[in-house]
Amino acid sequence: MAQKKGRISWKQESVDKTFLEACIVEVTLHGREGSSLKQSSWKNVAEKLKTEHNFIADKKQMKNRYDYLKSKFAAWSKLKNKTGNVYNPVTNTFNLSEEEWQLEIKSNKYVEALRSAPLSFPELCVQLFEGSTSNGFDSWGPSSTLPHPSEEMFDHNLNGIEDIECGQMEPPTQGFTEEASGRSKKREKRKDKATIDEVGDCITKVAKILIEKHNLSNDIDACMEKLETMGWGELDVKYQTTLLLFGESADIRKVWLRLQPQSCELWVKNAGAKYGLIG
Repeated sequence: MAQKKGRISWKQESVDKTFLEACIVEVTLHGREGSSLKQSSWKNVAEKLKTEHNFIADKKQMKNRYDYLKSKFAAWSKLKNKTGNVYNPVTNTFNLSEEEWQLEIKSNKYVEALRSAPLSFPELCVQLFEGSTSNGFDSWGPSSTLPHPSEEMFDHNLNGIEDIECGQMEPPTQGFTEEASGRSKKREKRKDKATIDEVGDCITKVAKILIEKHNLSNDIDACMEKLETMGWGELDVKYQTTLLLFGESADIRKVWLRLQPQSCELWVKNAGAKYGLIG
């Protein structure tokens, strides 16, 4: 008879912090499977917990913790957005009367967990769960500056950037003779190359304006310094995509700074493909 596995304790905040950070990195690099992580990602998270804390957890135990924190975050987010300034950001607690607590607990059992213990590392929870309950690359929120994954890139509304003109590639005309078609294809190639260069230059300009418009913190200097070490020219689509990602959010810039150089290119390609920036 198989021995039943004992329960594990997640009481150490440092374990929770590593767990959340590892999940964020995996979602950023490899995306989600449904509302959770991919099988390979769970293995990587488990290895991270074991290496840093000698904390042993299987997929089911990690998935249960993930779902619990996600549900607790959803309750936290709902209370935080209530009118009346009930949330104290300094203490990460809520100022509710006994009657208000009971009403909220009746509507969501996870509110009771918030009452007894504040949500740990809310900034990490926002980064991991906000898009999946309503930002990360597998989801899109209304505050996002990147195009929705289902939109074409240049259909996205870039408020205040209408003074930049982008070239548009035209499809080749059909019905030429073979000789004329050959000459046309050569012209088309030269034209397409010029147009691609124009669009690439446009993307770079848009990205730089987005960064300026967002009034980014000093971490942008560190991000740009790391980007320059990658060896990508300004017209390289990976360089342009990375600039757009920098303008998206502080959380994305934090992930970029945490990534090992060998992981950066894969990270950028995955993000670019999801938003239609990289084919």
